[in-house]
Parts: sequence; C-alpha cells; structure tokens
Amino acid sequence: MVIELRTDSIVDSFENEMKSEESIYRRDSDEISKRLKVLSDTKEDRYNIVEAAKWLWKVFFSISLKDITSNLRGYRELSRYFDEYVNYENILFALDENHRDHVIHSIWVMLIGFYLRKNYKEFSGSMMGSGIAYSIVKNQESQKHVEEVIRGTKEHEEALWSLITLSHDLGYPIEKTAKANKIMAEMIRNFGFLEQSDFKYNFTTVHQTSIDELLNTLSAQVVWVSDSGYNVITRSGYRLDFARSFERLDHGIMSAYLLQKYLDRICEVMNRTIGLSPQYVETSIEKAINVTIILIWLHAISAHTNDNTYWREIPAFSSFLLLCDELDEFSRYTRSMKNKEWVRMGVRTEFEYKKNSFNIKYTFDNSDVGDDIEAFFRMKISKIHNRYEVTEQNIREINISCKDVRKAQAVELVYKKTIKKYPEGIIETPDGGFKDVESFLNGKVNILTQ
Repeated sequence: MVIELRTDSIVDSFENEMKSEESIYRRDSDEISKRLKVLSDTKEDRYNIVEAAKWLWKVFFSISLKDITSNLRGYRELSRYFDEYVNYENILFALDENHRDHVIHSIWVMLIGFYLRKNYKEFSGSMMGSGIAYSIVKNQESQKHVEEVIRGTKEHEEALWSLITLSHDLGYPIEKTAKANKIMAEMIRNFGFLEQSDFKYNFTTVHQTSIDELLNTLSAQVVWVSDSGYNVITRSGYRLDFARSFERLDHGIMSAYLLQKYLDRICEVMNRTIGLSPQYVETSIEKAINVTIILIWLHAISAHTNDNTYWREIPAFSSFLLLCDELDEFSRYTRSMKNKEWVRMGVRTEFEYKKNSFNIKYTFDNSDVGDDIEAFFRMKISKIHNRYEVTEQNIREINISCKDVRKAQAVELVYKKTIKKYPEGIIETPDGGFKDVESFLNGKVNILTQ
C-alpha cells in the first residue's frame, strides 16, 4: 500500500488515536487538537506555527515522561533549554541560508511515526528491536523473563516514541556552531585589524565522567545469565562506535548527553554498583523494564546520526526514527528562492512498506523552493545508503526517487539497492544510464550538472 504523507491525514489519524481510552494524551486532547490545527495549516504564519510547536513539545514531553516515571527532577531545566533552543534556531536561520527547521520538525517526526504504525501492521508490534534484552541461558524460564520485559516496555511505547522523537535533535546547536564560526570569521576578516577567536569545546575531567557513563549506557544490554537473574553488560565495539560519534559532536549523541545531564530519572535507573562479584545478578523485572526503556531512548537518538550504526530491520525504534526523520519533507521550512522568506518545502512525499522492502518517492512541485534536486537527492541517499543493509532474511530492496515536475520536462533520479541485482546500490539517471553510488555521494560524479 502506497500512502502520501499529508499534514491533514497525519493529524486526523493522530487525533482519532489520541481520543481512545488507551492513549496517555486523552485528557489533554482538546487543547492538543487546537495546536495541531495551527501546526498543520499551510497558510498559517511561521511564528504562530513555532509557538504551537513549542506548546505541543512541552505537553507531549511532560505527559510522556510522567508515563514512565514520577521522577520529574530536571525537566524544568530541560524545558528552559528548549526555549533557548528555539531562539537559537532563529539565529541559525539568519546565519545559514540552507538551514532547515528542527523545532516544528520534531513534532512531525513523532506524528509520522504514529501514522505509519497505524497504517502498517509491521510497525504495530513491539518496536524494541533485537539485542537490547535477551538471554544467554537457553531455557524456558529465562526466556519467559525476557518476554516479560518486552511486554512491559511495549506498555510504554506511546510515551517512548514521543520522548525519542521530541529529543532527537536537541543537540543540533552544537553541531551547527562550527559553521557559524566560519560565517562570522569571513565577516570579521574584512576589518583586518580584528582577530576572531573561534568558539571551541573543552571537556574537563568532570565532563569525562559524564561522557564515560553515557558511552556505557549507549553500549549496554540487559542479559539474562541464569534462570531468573540478569546483568547489564557493556559491548566494547558499540562503545567505541559511539565514542567516535561523540568526537564528531554528532547532534544525536549530543542530545543524549543533554538528557543525561538534566533528567535525574536517567541517573536513577542506570545507577549500578561497580566491583561486585560476577556471580551477583539482578532479579527485578520492573528494574529491567526501566533500564530497557532508558537504553532504547538514548540509543535511538544517538544512533540516528551515528554513521557507524546500521540496520537490517525497520521495526525497531532506532531504525524507525531515521526513516521517519527522512520522510518529513512536506512540512519543513527553508528559504524561498524568490524573496528569501521562510516557506514550507512542501515536497510531496509518498511511502510504501512491504515485508522485505520500502520505497520513498519525493516530488518537487513548489516553485518557491530551491531547484537543486540533485543536492537534495544526494543528501537523502547519503543518509540511507550505508545505514540500511539488504539481506535475504530482512530488507531485500530499497527504492528512493526524487522527481522535479516544476519545469516543462520532468526530471527523475532513482536510487535502487536490492539483494540480488544491486547489493551495493545503483543510481538510475534520466537518460536511462547508471551511476556508481559511492562516486555520486563523493561528488566525483554528477547527474544533472556536468
């Protein structure tokens, strides 16, 4: 089934779900619906949409956090940071003509996820993914406990998905500041006698402790080592991958760092006694569920910008986040080519998911938006090509197309990755030819501009 991602359809679907008895947002549904109406109005002023998004972010986040814990210490500070984040994004819009919004975007990524879960049964089951909790003891008793953790986690999946999507881009300002330095330096250089000192990041020993603990959390698993006992272990390879991501200041892991810094619940759940005998095990199922929720949350937002993380399945929160993130092109703001005002990109986005494949089709039909579809296509392929593997057992085929219908002669670029014919991926050009994916992504090969 092919679905077009339209603001009205997505909002209508969410409102129907929100009013059900099971939804954690039911009590506030009327007020939420008022803001969603503003959010989805394509003719509404951008300022009003941002204000609606700010309100929605705080309401969704606080309700979701309360669903998983009564410990709200640190939320007020995080909420204050979010206000500063919104103001900082206005500066980024002024500094970078290619900047795209992330405040409104976070709400839409959340709504897209709920919409896809409603329309595809493959996304309606447990989204915990493989590897977070499992047993090395192959017997019925330990497997029963693993299944209890999966069920307990699923009871909070509405809240967990909201927390993941609302927080996945909070670290974006850190990643963007380097570019802001460059822009400001070019201006200051004109004065000659002035010397700019770039804004730099220095981590002290105190920070290193927090970083180490974050890396331990991101690489952790809940593993049953006996019939009724489990340990929270750390995987060294995962830890190294996320350490590299931290060194690059990827905004996903910076978002996780912020959450760990502000939310006491994360420290409370991940509190472990170091130096105990290897024979010591945890037995509390409730604690295992709480740990698993934190692991999924922080891992998903950190993994979405970590190029060292890749997946062979979609129905897991981390890979599902990247997919929904890349599907939001219909609501995002960018600069108009005509008057430099902010306009919705309005890229018509269609999606199809089958058991072993997914297809995404982007269609440019808004003449106000920049016409460099090759750069857009390259950006999309760079995000997905090395992050999703094709295998016989899971994803076997990926198709992404980008079509420009704003001119007399339509132009379409197509990316394909299939387990049999194109396991390394291929680019189909408008003239019927083919291009190597890596050469295209590295800029060695162009399609529309030679």
